[in-house]
Amino acid sequence: NTWLLEGTDGDGKADKQEKLYGPFGWERDTHGMNSSFTRGFDGWLYATHGYNNNTDVRGRDGHEVKMNSGNTYRIRLDGSRIEQNTWGQVNPFGLCFDALGNLYSADCHSEPVYQLLRDGYYPSFGKPHDGLGFAPPMIFHGHGSTAISGVVYYEDDLWPEEYRNNIFTGNVMTSRVNRDAVTFTGSTPLANERPDFVVTDDPWFRPVNLQLGPDGALYIADFYNRIIGHYEVPLTHPGRDRTSGRIWRIVYVGQPSRLSLEDSTVKKKSETGKMRVLRPATLPNALDDLIAELGSPNLTRRMLAMNEICDRFGEKALKELENYQSFRSDNVYQIVHELWTIFRLKGDVRKISSALVHKSPIVRTHALRILAEPNAPWDERFEGLTRLLLDDSDALVRRCAAEVFGAWPAFENIHALLDALAKADRADTHLVYVLRKALRDQLKLDGALTRLVKESRLSEQDERAIADVAVAVPSAGAGEFLLRHVQKYSESKETLANYLRHAARYAPEQEMDSLAAFTRAKFADDLDFQLALFKSVQQGTEQRGAAFGAGVHDWGADLAQRLLDSADAKALDWSTTPVEGMANTANPWFIQRRVSADGEKRSWFLCSLPPGGESLTGVLRSKPFVIPAKLAFFLAGHDGYPDKPAQKRNVVRLRLFRSPSTRDPVGAGGGKSVAIASQDNLAAETFPPRNDTAQLVTWDLGPFAGRQGYFEITDGDDGNAYAWLAIGRFDPPVVTVPKFSPNLIGHRQQAAAELVRALSLTELEPRLAAALANPTTDIGACGAIAKTLVALHPDEILAALAPLVGEHAVPINLRKWIAQAIAGSKSSESQDILNEAFRTLTRRLQVELATSLASNAAGAEHLLRLAAEGRVPAAILLERAVKDKLLASKPANVNERIAQLTKGVAAPSSELQKLIDERRTAFHPKKASAPRGEKVFTSNCQPCHQIDGAGNVVGPQLDGVGGRGLERLLEDVLDPNRNVDPAFHTTMVSLKDGDVQSGLFRREEGEAIVLANSAGKEVSIPKKDIVERRASTTSLMPENFGEIISPADFDDLMAFLLAHGPKPTK
Repeated sequence: NTWLLEGTDGDGKADKQEKLYGPFGWERDTHGMNSSFTRGFDGWLYATHGYNNNTDVRGRDGHEVKMNSGNTYRIRLDGSRIEQNTWGQVNPFGLCFDALGNLYSADCHSEPVYQLLRDGYYPSFGKPHDGLGFAPPMIFHGHGSTAISGVVYYEDDLWPEEYRNNIFTGNVMTSRVNRDAVTFTGSTPLANERPDFVVTDDPWFRPVNLQLGPDGALYIADFYNRIIGHYEVPLTHPGRDRTSGRIWRIVYVGQPSRLSLEDSTVKKKSETGKMRVLRPATLPNALDDLIAELGSPNLTRRMLAMNEICDRFGEKALKELENYQSFRSDNVYQIVHELWTIFRLKGDVRKISSALVHKSPIVRTHALRILAEPNAPWDERFEGLTRLLLDDSDALVRRCAAEVFGAWPAFENIHALLDALAKADRADTHLVYVLRKALRDQLKLDGALTRLVKESRLSEQDERAIADVAVAVPSAGAGEFLLRHVQKYSESKETLANYLRHAARYAPEQEMDSLAAFTRAKFADDLDFQLALFKSVQQGTEQRGAAFGAGVHDWGADLAQRLLDSADAKALDWSTTPVEGMANTANPWFIQRRVSADGEKRSWFLCSLPPGGESLTGVLRSKPFVIPAKLAFFLAGHDGYPDKPAQKRNVVRLRLFRSPSTRDPVGAGGGKSVAIASQDNLAAETFPPRNDTAQLVTWDLGPFAGRQGYFEITDGDDGNAYAWLAIGRFDPPVVTVPKFSPNLIGHRQQAAAELVRALSLTELEPRLAAALANPTTDIGACGAIAKTLVALHPDEILAALAPLVGEHAVPINLRKWIAQAIAGSKSSESQDILNEAFRTLTRRLQVELATSLASNAAGAEHLLRLAAEGRVPAAILLERAVKDKLLASKPANVNERIAQLTKGVAAPSSELQKLIDERRTAFHPKKASAPRGEKVFTSNCQPCHQIDGAGNVVGPQLDGVGGRGLERLLEDVLDPNRNVDPAFHTTMVSLKDGDVQSGLFRREEGEAIVLANSAGKEVSIPKKDIVERRASTTSLMPENFGEIISPADFDDLMAFLLAHGPKPTK
């Protein structure tokens, strides 16, 4: 709850208390609660809503606010009303204003500092924005930590010039106070990193909040604790300090660069003989003295004086305030704070009119901020003046004028906002965002978009500006506008997909068939882009909770057919496989134009360096061809760092073709009928020239001329640089560079399978079955195809086995057996296959199979029966993921059966503790390599975690994680369920078809919820299919990293994480 505590008898203690608001959410997490109470210019109390909790609260007027995790809000001090101020951030802690009325927050996990724009949406864990995109940042560095709390914008003249317009933030992880100098591009602030303001070797220094005092000093609240992490050790750990805390006061000692010593300032002699300039820590009592304080150089004094006048004197102060001749002075602070005080006391509004035309942009800015308040006076005169200020010489004035129109929307404002947006400097991101937001607010008015199109001749520039914000207008009119727009103007692929997704969700359903017809006609030759657009329409339709119309269904069916045609093995000249003995990676092979040594620049090459994919590996084989007497081609690429000897891991070979006696097993690859390579069929080989420019290679192949052969191109270097090759320009053209990238083939097969499943395209089932049996089919696509075929003919055992078809670690014969059973719908073999799978699979895959099997009641019964027969290790039933699914599926007497079957079996946690102890003892920091560990992190952790700005934000960000130390990192990686942040507990969803899905809840999108799975991928589930939804106490993070990462790689990973501790002292 938020309480008002009052003392009435002067003893310094509260003797009255009144609950103003509440209860606020606290049950899920107590370390990120409501805090940072900061009084604004408007008299409201601003606050942060912290991490993870859910709040549903209202004021006495009945207005309700719902918040989850990071948000900011404001409340009236009489309990009458609460309003949301911004949405998002993860765990904001710390608020402050500057002299211009800008509000700043400190946050953990998103950005250290934001200048908050009212009604803006800010990044959080998996939460969406409102369609406009996230509000812009002002800082592009992280201060080496995700534990930022407390923020102060220095607004006084006592400290030297270099500290003016500075922001100070507390950093509890690094035990420092960070400092940034703020510069502006128009109205947009930029935090420029400066040397840390407070640095200490005391690890207990935990600056959790900062305040600028009325005396000009900086005050620091120091949590003063050995332990700062909330999940680092149990809350009952004796190392947690529960009695101590410190408050630090920092003053400038030295000759000020500029003295402004008035009656409220005193000089004192310091021990060093230099001048110490301080202001008194208290305010005067008399009204005229308080009014004079409104012009103080110190913002804290001005705010306190203003609040004291309003709270203690109230309307009695109006006469003296309105007679005060501040508008004739040059002290803009005096004018601004008098203006706000008069407004808060409901005084003469003519002062606002005068302020709107004042020569100082600071005064004009605050006058507009007043007009943006819901209780501000608003009439045609103010509307006209505000419209003029949209063209003001000062960017912040223009921004505040736009904010006023956002608060008072009217159709007549639209063209003025469009003109202002067209003139705005795109580098002024905060101005552009507020203008777009204001334009959106006008378009939300009933019928505004329809009327605008009917009454106005919009330019292309204006239509594009309207479309840009129409995706934030949840109306049929916005959907119709976007449909017309994309048929009239070209847009980037990403933008077009976004527009069509919104149209599919909001445009009238009868428009969907025309949308499908337009897209099929306009992008008939771009199959992959059509697929992306169809997925956008599919998402929009799911969010709407509707079914596909006939036109959209036919579009999807045609796409599936064309995708399968394009990936038909009979028509392909090249096939790909993983490198034998290496970890499987995504297919690296794609086509690109490259420069050759003879000056040719437009030729296409097959290359293993896709964007961000230097460490990817794979083998590319051509179809067989007749070997000529001489064969030339151009080759580019590398074979390790140029200052090191060649590794000979990247190579181009010509092999003689021999028809094998048997076909390759399913998913093993190897070309359409190419024998497994061996040294005795090698005709020629060459290595990359260690050059980005393609060099000519010529082979004399006389001894092999006339025989059948094939190219085998291997990228076997998983390094993070100089680890690729590219080949092209074959002469004679015995093979050609394909028209589309080989790494798209698997994607197309997988997409086709997903379309068949989503649209129930049973007529394509034979083609999928044939693809599953074909040895050249991409193994990842095989998994998707298997899942689709099982979905068309449901079988709980085959459904659990289907994902194994896409797993390289599954023995080839078992994978082939599962594929044949699924392709032939042989449910009769499923029980035998299941027994064999549990007998031969690794523990990791056994757990995955058991988890899949337990996802429905029938499968759970099979699993419990197999455990009772001894065919499944009983310990698997104690794995958290398996047990959670079993409990959610609710087979009969599940708790008793698990208890009986696992009696005397060691819990996985004890085994994990043994592994943790072994890894801790074996870790040698001098032998472990952080650079090698980065590769391990990229492969295993980056899908869910971000560090140094790289990676996804599904789980916690890991900047500064090395500060946890080796033992805690071992626990976090090897036993992720030991210390689970409640914000990252998984959600279990039971579906009508009996399936159980689990993942990290991300957000709701209309009639669907979105979960993130353990691979970091988002999965959308229609609400209408959900029977039950409940929270689990487990982490999304897999428990098997100790198994799937080798001990050497694991040590390297630890070295990499430990290297990301607190940043060094500056």
